[in-house]
Amino acid sequence: MSEYQHYEFQALDRPLTKDELSYVRGLSSRVELTSSKATFIYSFDDFKVSDFKTDPQHLVERCFDAMLYQASFGIQQVIFRFPRSLLNPALFAPYCVPHFLTVSTTSEHVLLNLKITEEEGLGWIREEDWLTKLVPLRDDLLRGDLRMLYLAWLIAIQVDLEDEDLLEPPVPPNLGNLSSALSSFVDLFGLDEDLLSAAAQNSPFEEEQCEPIEAWVAALPETERNDFLVRLVRGESHLASQLIQRLRQVNLQPRSMGESEQPRRSLADLMAIALTQEKNRKTREQQIARQVRAAQLEVMAPKEALMWQEVFRLIELKQTKAYDQAIEYLIDLRDLAEHQQTLPQFFDRIKKMREDYGHRVGLMSRLQQAGY
Repeated sequence: MSEYQHYEFQALDRPLTKDELSYVRGLSSRVELTSSKATFIYSFDDFKVSDFKTDPQHLVERCFDAMLYQASFGIQQVIFRFPRSLLNPALFAPYCVPHFLTVSTTSEHVLLNLKITEEEGLGWIREEDWLTKLVPLRDDLLRGDLRMLYLAWLIAIQVDLEDEDLLEPPVPPNLGNLSSALSSFVDLFGLDEDLLSAAAQNSPFEEEQCEPIEAWVAALPETERNDFLVRLVRGESHLASQLIQRLRQVNLQPRSMGESEQPRRSLADLMAIALTQEKNRKTREQQIARQVRAAQLEVMAPKEALMWQEVFRLIELKQTKAYDQAIEYLIDLRDLAEHQQTLPQFFDRIKKMREDYGHRVGLMSRLQQAGY
């Protein structure tokens, strides 16, 4: 049985140093390495092992700001590293799920780790540039957009549904209006669309407000403005995030970021809402499908006689492929008969066909499989 593993790491805040490049290069013979990215790909059978020589979280702690790991035997993992000076790890705490969504700290960084294991495996892994699609979520979190955290919690509890009394964490606004990065995140981890729809019911829509940055900057003490300018010239990372945090701290009233005024729901509540959403969605899809099919049949109706002629022409060819094509026509003709309320006439013709061609074993077996 073949297996596939893919590790990708990205350095976002600064390029890797020479020492870091040397360290990463020594971890595996399979590494593809630049100053901002490292990729390790393993494709092997059950008797071979990868030569990746470290814990991927340790490599993120030491060198990188983002990681994606995918294994065909059922693991998907995303890790983001944040400067500890810019983010309070307590912000993540309400969304953590033991063994699935965890947060850890070092002296300089906060690490958010989402690791999902699917017992049935992932099957074929699409070779898309997933991590590049996801890295904007890191900046979103630094700006206080908590939607990724809530979605990660949903993904985790979707895998582990044991505690039905578990209460959801604070629901951030705009879950019903996902960015491209958030949509990629949902797609990658296969979050159930009905569960997401259920969660979004308690997520208010908030328009993005234009903050008066110019006025706020002008109101800062001159010494503080000069300090930010000096740090900008020196190329300090995330200076814009630090500045906007400081401006909001000075000019806005404290608030609990991301919390909605809606009461917190239990996991059982969410699953019940999701089930209702699923039923409603399937009903809508069936209605649309019936409308589309009815329109197709209306277009088909004037061609009914020609379609029957084609069925008998194909049967006379006495070929396997021709029999399959004839059955496809018969499926359309049956739907058309049902649409026109002429099913008895349709089945009379099928009965006559069986009498006339009963010796055609291939045709008879196909008619039986089609339910005719």
